[in-house]
Amino acid sequence: MDSADRVDWAVARFDGGDHAGAAVDLAACLDGWLPDEFAEAAPRILTGEQAVQVATAALGGEHPYRPFASGRNGPEDAVAGMLARLVAGNPDAEAALLRAVLMIRPDEYRGSPHRAARISAVFAALAEAHIGEPGYLDRWSALLDGDDQPCLAAAAALLGPLGLAETDRRCGTVRDVDGERLVAAFVAADRFDDALTLATRLGPSQQQLALLTLATPGLTPKRAKALVAAFRKCPKGDRSRDIQMIYHHRFARLFLALERVDDALVILSRLRDGRISGYGPDPLALEVLRWLDGRREAATPERLRAVLDVLASPGNIHQLAAVVADVVPLAHALADEQLRTEIVDVYVPRLRARLRDTGSRELLADAGLGAVIIETGDATALDPVYARAAGKRTDSRVSLVLAQLAGRTRLATRDRELFTRLVTATLWRGSWWIADALLPALDAEARAVVPDAVAAVPADRRRQVVAIARFAERVADSALLAAMLDAAPDAESTRRVAGRAAMVLARHGELPDALDVARRCGLVRKEPR
Repeated sequence: MDSADRVDWAVARFDGGDHAGAAVDLAACLDGWLPDEFAEAAPRILTGEQAVQVATAALGGEHPYRPFASGRNGPEDAVAGMLARLVAGNPDAEAALLRAVLMIRPDEYRGSPHRAARISAVFAALAEAHIGEPGYLDRWSALLDGDDQPCLAAAAALLGPLGLAETDRRCGTVRDVDGERLVAAFVAADRFDDALTLATRLGPSQQQLALLTLATPGLTPKRAKALVAAFRKCPKGDRSRDIQMIYHHRFARLFLALERVDDALVILSRLRDGRISGYGPDPLALEVLRWLDGRREAATPERLRAVLDVLASPGNIHQLAAVVADVVPLAHALADEQLRTEIVDVYVPRLRARLRDTGSRELLADAGLGAVIIETGDATALDPVYARAAGKRTDSRVSLVLAQLAGRTRLATRDRELFTRLVTATLWRGSWWIADALLPALDAEARAVVPDAVAAVPADRRRQVVAIARFAERVADSALLAAMLDAAPDAESTRRVAGRAAMVLARHGELPDALDVARRCGLVRKEPR
């Protein structure tokens, strides 16, 4: 059974009042890889001595050395950090965990990323649990040999109030993996100069992110000037276009954080496109518009035109598709009457032209314009676009955006057949995340078409059945859950959907029936006779 489903089952059992059974089932998840969901569930379900017992049991296996998902190596991904939160306050268990994560395993070296991540995660969590008790730093330091003393810098919550000089004395060189957290701790302790000094010691990417941490409205002019100067000097990493683009994108974010929107617009106007999702002129343009939306007095026509001109420029590759449906209605809402006319008559056609060679994605520009018209009260404005998208297998992002808008315009009431075809087109090519994005945008009436839409998708393409069942369980839509059980294309999907039915029963306190279903579909082990 999927490990995330097993965790969700334990949570449902807990929510239904069976706290002891939930703890047993959650602890049983230690027999395999732990999903991200475990980190949120464990502190709710496991408390006191029980939490310590489970975490201590985990020390006998691989979990202290694993991330929540294979291939990740950041402190936020380390299972060890979650174990530290469970044992915090128990001196023996804390020491045992630290000894475990400090071990150098046969496939590691002292500075390996996975080892650094788990040590950092543990010290960070324990420091947050012992705020105001700096004596723990000496206790932990005694467990470290000389080469590992820099690891103590991860205890940022305790070192922040002590300052950089004391941190240097205790830790020596601060590693990049701990630098951003420690910079934030210095800021929280009102040690801006220490934070700035430390940030400039870090590697290129970590330095940029740490300096962004320092960029907050209300900085004194002197501090803001020093921060901007430090970012100008910050190394970019290498000369590749994408790495250079990330640096300039972050520099624009820093200016926005300092309330210097015109400086951010200068960077936006010069920013070359890149292929790293989330960076480049198109996503930055959306960030600027959202910044202006929070400061309407700053949203002048000149600034809005500067943003729109960048978006409509033919020189960019098509990250525009990811933002255009949000950009058009947002810019229109901020514009004066003259610019609103230009958006409709000039900019939307230019945006559509930029997307013309990307298949059906040009419909995203129409979706943005339709959202504007919908706000004026014309619920039928996008009906022709819905019909175009439903009549062919469109790009999954296009279908999703249009289906979300169709839910807002009550298309399910006005034309149920068209809405069903549109939802079918959305589910046809989409992965599981499509269902997660679409279903929350639909009311109960609109969700009623989902079973028919799923049934119209060939069985070998019904990847969303489990995701839909998960949503149905969380909103207690038993009819939708039953329909997904009927539509499940294979045995694995049937088991997982049935597991969601067991969770509904557990949450309603119907434990005997819930356990019967859960055992049948593998959520819990069958008890020996």
